Amino acid sequence: MFKAGMNRITNKGAKLAGSIDSVEGGCLMGWAALLGDKTPLSVNVYTEEGELLGSGKADIHRADLAEHGINDGVHAFAIDINEDKLIPGSVVQLRVAESNEKIPSNRFEIPKLNQHFHADILNVEGNKLSFRLSSSESIGSQVVRFATERGVFSEKPVHSGSKELYDYIWLPAELLNNTKQKITITVIGASTAAATDYILSSSVLTPVEFLSHSASEPELLGKPAHAGHRYHSLKLQVDACSHESDFERLKNIKIAHDAVVKAHEEMKKFTPFALPEVSEPKVSIIVPAYNKFALTYRCIASIALAYNKTSFEVILADDCSTDDTANAENIIENLVISRNEENLRFLKSCNKAAKLARGQYIVFLNNDTEVTSGWLDELIYQHEKDNSIALTGSKLINEDGTLQEAGGIVWGNGEPWNAGRNDNPDAPEWNYVRDVDYLTGAAMCIVRSVWEQVEGFSEEFAPCYYEDADLAFKVRKEGFRTVYVPHSVVVHFEGKSHGTDISTGLKKYQKVNESTFRQKWFSAFKHKRKPSLESLPLEKDNGVDQRVLVIDYTVPMPNNDAGSYAAVKEIELMQSLGFKVTFVPDNLAYMGKFTKNLQRMGVEVLAAPFYTSLFDVIERRIEEMDAVYITRYTVAEKYIDRIKDYGKPVVFNNADLHFLRELRAALRTDDAEATEAALITQERELDVCKKADAILTYNATEHAVIQSHTLQSHNMHITPWVLESKEPGPDFSARSGIAFLGGFNHVPNVESVEYLVHEIMPQLLVKRPDIILYVYGSRMPESFKELECENVKMVGFAESLDDVFHNHRVFVAPLLSGAGIKGKVLESMAYGLPSVLTEVAAEGTGLASGISTQIAEKPDEWCEAIQSLYDDEDKWVTYSKNAMALVKERYSFEHGKKVFRDIFASINLFSTK
Repeated sequence: MFKAGMNRITNKGAKLAGSIDSVEGGCLMGWAALLGDKTPLSVNVYTEEGELLGSGKADIHRADLAEHGINDGVHAFAIDINEDKLIPGSVVQLRVAESNEKIPSNRFEIPKLNQHFHADILNVEGNKLSFRLSSSESIGSQVVRFATERGVFSEKPVHSGSKELYDYIWLPAELLNNTKQKITITVIGASTAAATDYILSSSVLTPVEFLSHSASEPELLGKPAHAGHRYHSLKLQVDACSHESDFERLKNIKIAHDAVVKAHEEMKKFTPFALPEVSEPKVSIIVPAYNKFALTYRCIASIALAYNKTSFEVILADDCSTDDTANAENIIENLVISRNEENLRFLKSCNKAAKLARGQYIVFLNNDTEVTSGWLDELIYQHEKDNSIALTGSKLINEDGTLQEAGGIVWGNGEPWNAGRNDNPDAPEWNYVRDVDYLTGAAMCIVRSVWEQVEGFSEEFAPCYYEDADLAFKVRKEGFRTVYVPHSVVVHFEGKSHGTDISTGLKKYQKVNESTFRQKWFSAFKHKRKPSLESLPLEKDNGVDQRVLVIDYTVPMPNNDAGSYAAVKEIELMQSLGFKVTFVPDNLAYMGKFTKNLQRMGVEVLAAPFYTSLFDVIERRIEEMDAVYITRYTVAEKYIDRIKDYGKPVVFNNADLHFLRELRAALRTDDAEATEAALITQERELDVCKKADAILTYNATEHAVIQSHTLQSHNMHITPWVLESKEPGPDFSARSGIAFLGGFNHVPNVESVEYLVHEIMPQLLVKRPDIILYVYGSRMPESFKELECENVKMVGFAESLDDVFHNHRVFVAPLLSGAGIKGKVLESMAYGLPSVLTEVAAEGTGLASGISTQIAEKPDEWCEAIQSLYDDEDKWVTYSKNAMALVKERYSFEHGKKVFRDIFASINLFSTK
């Protein structure tokens, strides 16, 4: 098929050339080009009789076209044909849409109709699309093709001896973007499509009931299937609002909403509305504009409609507009105006408007944008979390819901790229905070003092283009970070302000300023790779040299259990050493705010549906990793062999020594069956230890046990535990009761509560009925409510640890079995709350009985120790001070960083910080 077109070019010597290859599913496929001109042709398809069958653009890349010298190969087409006009035997021809000039191509006849097929999309559940295929005769063996307007995404071989079959396919990640998608189903070889329908799918596959903890997150408000009804109800409530106190505020929201949902092209009249009146705004949002007031009005309305906690002012930088922009302050109340006396163009107009800014931060926002709830809060959050971050930018979304930009890359030849262009905006690769080469000025935030320090946009790039990239390089030169913030989402109607033709208007400066930028910053980007999709995963993270893949059984939930808290701190330690961290949970589940919290830390979190299994992750991503950090032997034993096949070093964190915990429990109850099970665990756990390059344990006891089996010490390390500083709590006299805290999906915590209730508290009730036990913890069994009595209160999940460690006088942890280090005990130390512990509970903490804690084993010892600490203020204060001194010495972040630096150096990964 390609050869016919080539002969036509060679023989005729024509500049226009093309080929019609086939018609399938109502789609005509082929290519068309003007040789020597890379600009894609707009093509019309006609019958020989001159009847128009369809139109499209020849702008699809085909490798064979490039190989045969057809420009750069971006000249293929797939044009939908009106199926009612597909007359078998009729001849079709190609013409240039603009000039109607005939494009030389091979002779192509519409083939005779073959077997007719019909298909129905039955439903979409998660990323599974179920369909039915039927035919007027036996289906036989066929290949069913699935495509969107962007191209084919799946082909499925099917076979049936009947006239109907039911089957399914898995949707690719790029389609799971929460937008309506047109799906065409064809049977390969059939001239007409079997079905055309629309689907709506989601990138979050975790069932809504498991995301209740994140129901208030902006991204999840619309996840339930009935969310549309909520939105409709909201609009009706706003329409019906009659309370005088709310009326003005809600009226402005309604006007803003109506403006946002209306296409700007349809706007002829502009209903006045008011922005919030703020005396000391934190942020100054500068919206540059030249005419096109409908765009500007819609943009500012979206700012008013979006929910953000951050206070702001809006400054309209009017560059001598002659339309309603010149009257904007009379349409939008509380709008600040920077109006030029002469046309300054974009760059100088922004610099001038910035002088009016009252905010601590300046945001530049194109007038052809629509912002979303939380967009401003997310930008400011990053600045206030880390004062080395001076410049942040939003995730930009196209009008069709695809990704427009996730930060910018400048390659080694100076060429800029919009990272992630046209990808799924929910893909993990684009949804974590990361340092980038530059941020597009369409939605960009800078600390005002740094803006003044670098003297704003460089006027050598006037009137526009490359000023944003230049600003990022200037900011980094001053020692600050430039960061992409994915949860700040802005829709950018690209090209609405300046158009897309780089040969006319302001767009022509895009080419002019490219040369200026390259000359100015060559030394800053010359070390980078050449542009390529293969290098994109490595170049999209500015300043990253080494990468660590972290694997655990699920996304850590720090307020639920100590292990999750430790996991997050260990990730922070790796980041502090300059490593990029990619986290993947074994269950691949997206977990709402907990996943988002990791992403906001700068952690790339891989999850379904973008990855199908952890083996899929290993196959696709392991090559870019310098090391793998795995927690828990039950996870490590499944994947360590495959990882080692790639020659990647493995750091194994055992979390706690499971077989030691199981043996202790078995020996305590003299359970032979449990002992046998513990020995099986021992074999599995030690097998992982023998394969790991570095083994991490939380205490010296486990260190010694493992070493006694492996007979190796060079790869053994004590895992540091980092404790955060706490606000001082109430004095001794202001506290009451004793407290226990634990996650009850962990058996030793259940045992502890039962021991307290059955063995200790009855004795204490007789001696000191005024001392009440308060039991806190996540996933508390329903049966615990039956354990409540006069001196035992079952509280359940603690929203804040302050409730546990500030309100009570003594912390108790009578752990009878277990292993590892006990996070709850360490937290009590950090809070300065004295404790009574068993030897098992104190293991690895550094606490010493009679100095910083009280050790007790038997019930009568427990009663005596609790009463002693509860009544003796001097002892209480001494234990508290000694425990906090130990925290400062052993559990600081800097100490943890030093230990982690040594751990990774042992596998030849060296810190860059």
